[in-house]
Parts: sequence; C-alpha cells; structure tokens
Amino acid sequence: MKPNFEVVDYDVKKDDYRNVGNYHEKRYVGAANVYKKRVTSHAYQELIGPLAGKRILDVGCGTGRGVADFVETARLTIGADASQDMLLTAAEKIKGRSAAGLVRAYAQSLPFPNGYFDVVTSLNFLHLFSLETQTAMIAEMKRVVRPGGIVVLEFDNAIHGLGLGLFKRWTGREHGSLPWEIRQVIGSGCRITHVYGAVFPVVWRWLYKTPDASMRIEKLAYHTPINWIAHRIFFRMETSQP
Repeated sequence: MKPNFEVVDYDVKKDDYRNVGNYHEKRYVGAANVYKKRVTSHAYQELIGPLAGKRILDVGCGTGRGVADFVETARLTIGADASQDMLLTAAEKIKGRSAAGLVRAYAQSLPFPNGYFDVVTSLNFLHLFSLETQTAMIAEMKRVVRPGGIVVLEFDNAIHGLGLGLFKRWTGREHGSLPWEIRQVIGSGCRITHVYGAVFPVVWRWLYKTPDASMRIEKLAYHTPINWIAHRIFFRMETSQP
C-alpha cells in the first residue's frame, strides 16, 4: 500500500523519464553526460569536504550517482530510495563494499535515529516534488544529521541562463526552484554556508569537448552572482548546535 504523501514511482516498466531500465544510460553514458557528471560531482564533493571517518546518507540515491562517489572514502555510506528497481541498479555500483548499504525508504519518513549521520545529501531529486513535500523531506534530512553536521542539497535552478530557466518553468519543460523558494523549503535550524552553481547552460554543449580546460570555467559558478547562471544550484548548510 502506498503512503498518503507525495511519491514519484520509478521502475523498469515506465515508458517515460521514470524508466529505470534506461535511466543510467540516458543520463551518465556518453562524453557529454560524463562531463556534466564530472562538473556536478566536483561541486558537491567540494561542498561536502573530506569524508574520512564520517557517516554519510544520500537521500533519493537513485541508481547510485552519489553513493558510488562517497563509498571510496567515507566510514559508512548509506543510500535511501523508495524505488526497489533503482536500488538494485545502485547495488551493482557498491558491490563488495562492507562499509556501504542501501535502504528502501521514503524521504519524508527516514528510518534512522536523530543525529546519526555526519553528512546528508540529496542530489538531482528534490525538483521532482512540490514545495510542501520538499520542506518535509529536508526537515527529515536535518533531523537525521548530527548537530553541527552538513547537509548538501541540489536544486534545479529556475533562473539559470539569464531567463532560459524561467522560460522552461513557464512552459512546463522543467520545474526549477526560485531562490526564495529554496530558502523557504530549507527552513530554520541550519545556516547556509555556501551556494555553488554547476553546468553552464547551452555552452556546456561545447565545453564538454575540452573537459580539463572547461573545468576552470565551470568553477566560476562557485561564486555569487555567477552561481545563479548555472543550471544546477547546490546549497551547503550546517545544522545548529544544541
């Protein structure tokens, strides 16, 4: 029986963007996709910092984009997702890793005790849901991270490309978040320390052809106001000390 809150079902039988069977190939295979993954991964790993000795949770882990990065250095890596098919794909990426695990769970009701993790992330996930649901999900993430711990959230940026994002939002092609909407769903009980952008829209179609040189350009999006031109926007928060 489905829960009485908002969910997005991903499985191998879907015939749209929720199809797990081709999800990884459509997003992470090919030179252009590899480049975008490199740019976004560098941004969120810079925000997270060293993971040695730390426990990290990736909420809405999907096919394992984040957990595959974190398992290399973290003391414990846990991925949580509501889709069993997504978790089966993610499991292949951490096979044989003793300090890693996957849990089937809804982000609005995480099955972990208060303050258990040092770091919590949510990558390419929140934009699928309403602001009300995002607020509930982020509240849970803040609950399960320790006081003084780190939460890193990835949002679809509604004002990317100096108006391109707003056009996509107006036409329904994307469901990006506006700056004040992001701050609304983040809520209280934490302090925003950094806001990084990632992947410059349109021009990435040329930048990916020279990835090493282009990374220098992409890092400009780690600074305000250039960060708000980028397609993706990452917020790093530190939770309040007791």
